[in-house]
Amino acid sequence: MISDRPYLQNWRPIYELSSSAVWFSAMITAYTLSFYSLLPQIGFVLTSTFCGAMMFIRLRQALPRWQQHRRLKGKKLALLKLTGKKCHSLQTKNQKQGVWLGWGFEWQRLHGQRAWDLLRSDNLPAKSEKNMGAGWIHGMEEHEEPLYQPLEQTQMHTMVIGVPGSGKTRLFDLLVTQAVLRSEPVIIVDPKGDHDLASHTLRSCELSGNQYRFMKFHPGFPANSIRINLLQNFNRSSELASRISGLMPSGGDNAPFQAFAQKAVDAVVQGYLLCGQRPTLVMIRQGLEGGVTRLLIRALSILCTRYMAQAADVIRVKEVKGKNKAEAEARRWIEFYRDKVMPETPCTDVEGLISLFEHDRAHYGKMIATLLPALGMLTGGPLARLLSADPTDTDDLRSCTHTASLIEQNKVMYFGLDSLSDPMVGKAIGQLLLADLAAVAGDRYNYADSTDKPINLFVDEAAEVLCPQLLSLLNKGRGAQFRLYVASQTLADFEAQLGSKAAAQQFIDNCNHLICLRTQNPDTQKFITDKLPPVRYRYFIRNQGISTDANRPMEFTGNLSEQQLEETGDLFPPQLLGELPNLEYVARLGGGRLLKGRIPILCSPKS
Repeated sequence: MISDRPYLQNWRPIYELSSSAVWFSAMITAYTLSFYSLLPQIGFVLTSTFCGAMMFIRLRQALPRWQQHRRLKGKKLALLKLTGKKCHSLQTKNQKQGVWLGWGFEWQRLHGQRAWDLLRSDNLPAKSEKNMGAGWIHGMEEHEEPLYQPLEQTQMHTMVIGVPGSGKTRLFDLLVTQAVLRSEPVIIVDPKGDHDLASHTLRSCELSGNQYRFMKFHPGFPANSIRINLLQNFNRSSELASRISGLMPSGGDNAPFQAFAQKAVDAVVQGYLLCGQRPTLVMIRQGLEGGVTRLLIRALSILCTRYMAQAADVIRVKEVKGKNKAEAEARRWIEFYRDKVMPETPCTDVEGLISLFEHDRAHYGKMIATLLPALGMLTGGPLARLLSADPTDTDDLRSCTHTASLIEQNKVMYFGLDSLSDPMVGKAIGQLLLADLAAVAGDRYNYADSTDKPINLFVDEAAEVLCPQLLSLLNKGRGAQFRLYVASQTLADFEAQLGSKAAAQQFIDNCNHLICLRTQNPDTQKFITDKLPPVRYRYFIRNQGISTDANRPMEFTGNLSEQQLEETGDLFPPQLLGELPNLEYVARLGGGRLLKGRIPILCSPKS
């Protein structure tokens, strides 16, 4: 059904401007003739006054349409200097109104109608050679205003999509700055290691009054990085085996190797825990690569001594040269365990080590051959001390911490993974970090107080560090007060990593909010706009015709008609997502809000 409201073409030529020019010419003509004509001047004065009044009426009618056409040129990039007053204002508005998302407006049917009319008209503005994108998209609204997202909605996670250079880093800069000013823990995972994002995060900490909150990890600059143990936090020891075996290629023919490696790592981890040591990557590599003999002896000696204080005196090994001495000692301990301890107090943790010790060595080496290169990359060179931090090492003056401690101390942590130089190592570090954060989230979910501060987790280029733990954080992290901001270039990145469109869809659907900057992928464009409700747009059709009668050929009849119709269309045309200028976005927030906004470039007052 066609609406009863009047419909006017938005982008017709400004006829009122031409009319005002004609009335202005008539006013000047009447005023000039009053000096040369012998007729009474009162007539010329009245005529000039009438023409001037009509000129102002037409000019007043033309001005809104002229401004409407002028807005099609778009907006210039906005610089926002973060002074102390501005930071205080951001803090206040964050608590009252929510997270500031820049300037813009809520896109409604009226704006869709204007865009639809412009795309059908002949007045579509030409694109500038200097500025990328169609600036006229933001000109569909007369007045823009600050856009805010309520803080309670941010715990439902946000997906950010945009091609390189479209403004993802600037958006992260804006969101990170506000999270830092709210005095909340912030963790940034940046596979490419963007120096601007790191320096801007440090600037945010300085503006908040505590620059020592900022900490940085970057494999390319080990001297300036903190040391962190990515295996420090876990609820069950089996989690560590899952994390490390997850570094291996999965699926297909690799499944048996991955399962065996997971079993071997779990046995080694259980052995270290039985000995009272918290395992690190270096320790696990040593346990797997050098054999479990010595670890088995230590674990069995501790276990058997608990059962019998004189167990060490009972076991006597003859002097044997070489490695056979350790193996002979291990076999005596195994025999003692099976004869004395196992019948009364069996220990499944040590039995896994015994199984590895008795396993065929050649077959064992083949089964873990795929895992050892991954462990070797993470425990070689400077990474050995960076990722397997020893807090008792007093010779290393770099800070030593773990993710739970970072959160407890309200730190702002930047993880640059340097994936451009070494993508395999960067991906492995990112996955271990996210798995450690998932363990922290599980602990907070079970035991944390509801008054604890939310944790802001920013993951750039998320497809490069995609892992099951990231999906767990998305669909279960809200209960642990995690706020996730996940960025990628297209939805196809997730599909390529996960192997199927359904799996990628499952991952993306865990984010309630979607902020889309410029994207060229048609599937991504349709995914964003297809979930918006369709609307009906109005337009005119004009018909004209001339006809004659064969019996009276000199008589002609003509007709001219105008008809108003409606057609179903997209609330936001998907093809326009590929023409968004830099730092402009379309946001589909949870609850159905559709925002069209633009992001400022944050800079210091001295810039």
